[in-house]
Amino acid sequence: MAHDDEAHLDERLLHRLLFFTDAVFAIVLTLLVLELRPPPVRDVEGPAHAIAEMGPHFLAFFMSFALIGVFWGAHMNTSRRMIRFDWPTAWTNLAFLFPICLIPFVSAWYGQGLGSPFIWAMYCWVLVGTSAGNMALVLVMARGGGRLMAPGFSPQERTYRVARAAGPGLSFGFGLLMLAAGQYILGQFCWVLIPVLFGVIEATLKPRGPQPVAGPV
Repeated sequence: MAHDDEAHLDERLLHRLLFFTDAVFAIVLTLLVLELRPPPVRDVEGPAHAIAEMGPHFLAFFMSFALIGVFWGAHMNTSRRMIRFDWPTAWTNLAFLFPICLIPFVSAWYGQGLGSPFIWAMYCWVLVGTSAGNMALVLVMARGGGRLMAPGFSPQERTYRVARAAGPGLSFGFGLLMLAAGQYILGQFCWVLIPVLFGVIEATLKPRGPQPVAGPV
C-alpha cells in the first residue's frame, strides 16, 4: 500500500512538472507577442509607413517564436518518455526555463536596436544559455542509464539528444564569433545553421534500429 501511495505521489509530481513547463512556454510566447504594439497613426499615409517601421519588431518576433518552438518541441520529445519524477530533474528543468523567460526581453530589445552589435550579442548569449540548459536537462534525465525514462536511454541515444540540444547554442555561438571578428551582418544570420546542424546530427548520430539500453549505475 505504501509503495502504491509513493508511486501515485511520484506520478502527480511528474504531471505537475510537465504542466508547469508547458505553462511557462505558453506565457513566454504570450509575452513575446505583447511586444508587438501598434504604433500611432498620424496621417493618411501613416499605416503603411508604420508597418514598414515595425519590420525589425516582426523579424525579432518571428525568429524568437520559431526558436522557442524548437526548444519546446525538444523538451516535449525528451520528457514524453519520463515515467518517474526526481528533484534533480525538477531543478535542472527550472534552470532551463530561466533563459527561456529572458527571450521576450532580448527579442523586444533586438527589435528596437536591430543595428546594435551589443544587443545582438545579448540575444545570442541568451540563446546559448538556453541551449546549455537544454543539454544539462537531457544529461540529468538520461543519468543512470535512463532510469527515469521508458524504456531507458542507450549511450547512442543520449549522445544524439545532447547533440540536438547543443545545435542552437552552437549556431548562436558562431554568431558571437562573427561579431567578435567584426562581421556583424553575417553573424545575424547564424540561425540558419540550426536546420543544417540538425540535418547533420540526424544523418550521423541518430540511432538506427533497436538500441541496447544501459543499466542503472
